[in-house]
Amino acid sequence: MHESAVSESRTAARQRKPLIWLDSIELEVGALKSSNPDPWITILAGSKVDGTAITVRDYSTLHGATDRPKIAGLIRLRFTERYLDPALDNPKRHGFSILAIGCLMVETLFRNGWSNTSRKSEAAFCSFFQAHDEFKDLRPVAYDFHHAVRCGILHQAETTDSWRVHREKGLFAEDGGVRSVSASEFGERLRSVLDRYHDDLVSGDWNDQIWVKARKKLQAICRNCGLPETDVTKLW
Repeated sequence: MHESAVSESRTAARQRKPLIWLDSIELEVGALKSSNPDPWITILAGSKVDGTAITVRDYSTLHGATDRPKIAGLIRLRFTERYLDPALDNPKRHGFSILAIGCLMVETLFRNGWSNTSRKSEAAFCSFFQAHDEFKDLRPVAYDFHHAVRCGILHQAETTDSWRVHREKGLFAEDGGVRSVSASEFGERLRSVLDRYHDDLVSGDWNDQIWVKARKKLQAICRNCGLPETDVTKLW
């Protein structure tokens, strides 16, 4: 290739705008601000491939009808299909990836109604372990778990302070200063907590605190999807 052709090729490459994909909509990065995709079609759970997709617009309709069972189903589907199933029902699953996803879920489950966990992640873990007997064995070491497991995996892709990860029976054990946690047990117990949360939502009243917090979290999710604030406020 001649030098002039090489120069033209490099110029064209620099000028070519990168592409990103959002729910099968191709967008030039530079055009995002001027032609942002319709936030109402953002998928909150499910998939267009198998016809299970639940969009922001769908949630708005369910919210208007106070359809508790279907909204509860949306929440459970969101966590099972995106996080629990890929982590636990996977022939190549690994304890560290299971715990990484598990720690993410502890902070994002809707029970607190927080829009985010900035500067509150430690409190999220301590309160979560206190609220659910499935994790009572971790209550005495909640702070240490947050620091050595959650923060260790998130920031360094490893556990610290002599914590070990395995996939055997028994959630937690301590021997000679070495602490170990079963990623498989952690994940399956999270599934149990999620299923019970779903059932509590279905049986609960729309104005119960469990629903007030769930709606607050869903409202924040819709805001993060780019929904105008005037529409977000209607989803309370």
